[in-house]
Amino acid sequence: MCTCLAVLAAALSFTPQNTEVVVAPDAKKNQRVVWFAAQEMTNFLSRAFGAKVPVVSELNPGKASIVLGSNTWSVAAGIDTAKLPQDGFAVKTKGNAVYIAGLDRNLRPYYDHGCYARATLFGAYDFLEKFVGCRFYFPGELGEIVPKVKSFEVPETDEVSAPKLTERHVTPSVGEWYDPDAKEKRYMPISNLRLRMQTRPLHCCHGLRDFRYVQRFGETHPEYFLMKKDGTRDIMDTGREPYHKNNKFCYSSAGLKEEIYQDVKAYLTGQPPESRGLKKWGGNCKYGEYVDIMPEDGTIHCFCPVCTAAYAAAKDPACESNELIWNCTIDIAERLKLEGVKGAVMQMAYGAYRNVPDRKIPDNVHVTVCNNGGWVKQKRANRDYEQVKAWYGNVGKVKLYSNCGKFSCYCMNIDDVPTQTPRAMASFYNRMAPMIRGAYMSNHADRAMYCTLNWYVFSRIAWYGQVDIDALLDEYYRLMFGAAAKPMQEFFDELERKWMEEVLGASFETDLGTSNFVATEFRVWTEIYSEKALRPLVDLVEKAEAAVPPDSMEAKRIALMRREFLDRMVRRSHDYNANLSVERERARRASNPPKSVIVGDAGPVTITVDQSMTNKPFHAVKFAADLKQGKKYRISYFLKGENIKPYQRRGGAQAVVWFNESEDRAKVVPNAGLEGTFDWIHQSAEVYVPKKLPCDFKPEIDFRVFFATGTARFDGLIVEEVGK
Repeated sequence: MCTCLAVLAAALSFTPQNTEVVVAPDAKKNQRVVWFAAQEMTNFLSRAFGAKVPVVSELNPGKASIVLGSNTWSVAAGIDTAKLPQDGFAVKTKGNAVYIAGLDRNLRPYYDHGCYARATLFGAYDFLEKFVGCRFYFPGELGEIVPKVKSFEVPETDEVSAPKLTERHVTPSVGEWYDPDAKEKRYMPISNLRLRMQTRPLHCCHGLRDFRYVQRFGETHPEYFLMKKDGTRDIMDTGREPYHKNNKFCYSSAGLKEEIYQDVKAYLTGQPPESRGLKKWGGNCKYGEYVDIMPEDGTIHCFCPVCTAAYAAAKDPACESNELIWNCTIDIAERLKLEGVKGAVMQMAYGAYRNVPDRKIPDNVHVTVCNNGGWVKQKRANRDYEQVKAWYGNVGKVKLYSNCGKFSCYCMNIDDVPTQTPRAMASFYNRMAPMIRGAYMSNHADRAMYCTLNWYVFSRIAWYGQVDIDALLDEYYRLMFGAAAKPMQEFFDELERKWMEEVLGASFETDLGTSNFVATEFRVWTEIYSEKALRPLVDLVEKAEAAVPPDSMEAKRIALMRREFLDRMVRRSHDYNANLSVERERARRASNPPKSVIVGDAGPVTITVDQSMTNKPFHAVKFAADLKQGKKYRISYFLKGENIKPYQRRGGAQAVVWFNESEDRAKVVPNAGLEGTFDWIHQSAEVYVPKKLPCDFKPEIDFRVFFATGTARFDGLIVEEVGK
């Protein structure tokens, strides 16, 4: 939101000789956000001017002053920060000064991932972008655009700016930074500040686990928890810190709903957690005003008669828990209003309860809608849009929780595959922005650089509501790479196309129909990013390198992108394909015969699956292995595939090391499975057996065809100890 009250013709000129940054005398001690804003302002202005811009604590009428924060000068200029919207800031010129002020809290800039009021800092970054031409693509000199200027002008202005989305959040910590020794190694907090991310989060995510119901009621009220097929109640210790117990509920239980209500009411009315048998209120309780009552992850059937009948009556079989869970939420919200309890509950539209319910949702329910963000095909994107539209029509603006990260399902987790997709992110959030109050973009990867431009695009939409992605990217490539803008844009556009269409867009025809899911590591490195497929990308980077002076900033940025994106793909592709060599592995075994811990015959084995079987996901042949806990092993074997077609993600031909099959403790080797038709190849990976396991240790090795059809021929299995 930007409300311009007046923009007049006169302008205030800033030069290296006349510019000062002004803060209150106590800013360093008592206004630390403002003090940090002053350090950022003088840092970037000094770099732009090529001369030091001082920070002072007195307003000098003979200077062009940038006055930061709420103080006697800004109040005299007419700025009342108490009247500004959340995260909003005022920019006002008066005399020889420009005043920038918003609501701040006296906390350090790195506090709690930036979850504190810092609107003056937002105003400082906006000023640097708008009037100096700075851009903050990612922390560090190579990601910061600071134009060299002799002067700049600020028109006579009186305006208030605030973000379109009040909740703006990206993954708080992700993969390795390009320079781990740099002073900006805490890049994520700095990035959050400069991208002007949220200050007051309302994170709705499986909140009921924070009430620790299994610990409190598992023994005394087992009827609160879901009934299993055998008639017993599921009161399970998962061993997961910090919750330990798994909260799988029977949502037909009146007693359960009563306990949830009393917990919510106690918190919202200021009662101590001890009054409800808790040591402390959990992370699902926020600001004394909100409680997240979303169920624990993983909806499981409750086989009690009432829940079973509700599932059978569901309008959408894929959302069988919809009315059960939303009725519980609505009942709690309505009772809060009836009893005069101020505050709200938060609930997510997720999985088996993602649809708008039949009943009207009260206005004290804050709805979050979960989806996969920009990383879906058009048909799914349209479905996600219609779902958000339906929620918007029922409750007004909602929040999005978008799982568009490399680790959202483990099939996406293939190291060194770039996931920079700014066009996809812009398409998704531009479309959703009018219907949402905020969003959490769970975009993460093994390398932070794979995400930075995605975050930047999201931040622009979060502040301004829409973004012209073509104009934004044209500016980005021009400012970052100068004369090499065109080949660098072609390079990154092709990386985005490959991720969206080939890695995420793998399509297979099965006897169950067409299936789309993530490509396996085998297909990624033997087809999508094979040596032949990488050659055009190498050519583009070499063309970019030739277009700029060798010692220029543009050359340094191209070198960074080569290291972070291209070189990693080239190296990984080479190593992966070299490891496929049967001849090389046979020579290794011949030169130094390994001692295998496989007990008995180790093959050959042929496994054929003729028909997709939804109830039996794999065929397997098992081998005993004399593995020891606390030891590391190398598993190695040869494999030939004939028309192997996965029909679910993670499907294909693979080997598995089981620590205890009955306890489902396995290590899949090497990734998600192999697909297609291919001649004999070699596969290997290292497996560490922990000294302590949450199950009895009963090791074995399986060859299997998993969620796939076709024939896999295995041979030459060895498992050798390689260390601790």
